[in-house]
Amino acid sequence: MHTFALFGCGRIGQIHGANVAANQKCHLKYVVDVYQPAAEAAASKFNASVATIEEALADAEVDAVLICTATETHADLIVQSAHAGKAIFCEKPVDLNIDRVRQCLAVVKECDVPLMMGFNRRFDPNFAHLKNALDQGAVGDLEMLTIASRDPSAPPVSYIQSSGGLFRDMTIHDFDIARWLLGEEPVTVYASASSL
Repeated sequence: MHTFALFGCGRIGQIHGANVAANQKCHLKYVVDVYQPAAEAAASKFNASVATIEEALADAEVDAVLICTATETHADLIVQSAHAGKAIFCEKPVDLNIDRVRQCLAVVKECDVPLMMGFNRRFDPNFAHLKNALDQGAVGDLEMLTIASRDPSAPPVSYIQSSGGLFRDMTIHDFDIARWLLGEEPVTVYASASSL
């Protein structure tokens, strides 16, 4: 049995919390959220306890943490969790500042704990099928990869102010899937955008 603490009870936290709660090999022990009513609702829904970050990280029974909080909190929570010896799943991105990202990764390496970022497209059956076809050579020699991304509606201003906007916060999925599908680092990146 693997025991988890969930940091962040918003939309993506609800998804990950439900997945852990539904897995018979997992136990969601704690939920943590700065908004107490959200933490209490998630605790009730997932049969977990409300805790602080410090309480969850201090509990030796907690094997891993799920960081599903706002982008600007990810780096600090990764560092705290690594120092506590917990396995870490974190929604992307680590941080909007590359120096801070490098500092976090150095701490994770120093603490020798697993870290996985929430690049969900790698687990999408359609992308997995495409990756397999590319790896098997069924597509032929790939010369160029073009990715088009769209969101159904504009995000709230508060999201844009704290996340770096859709390009920085969401396009990371496109960069990751391109790297994964091709098995190499990009040489050139070109972006074009419009707003109606």
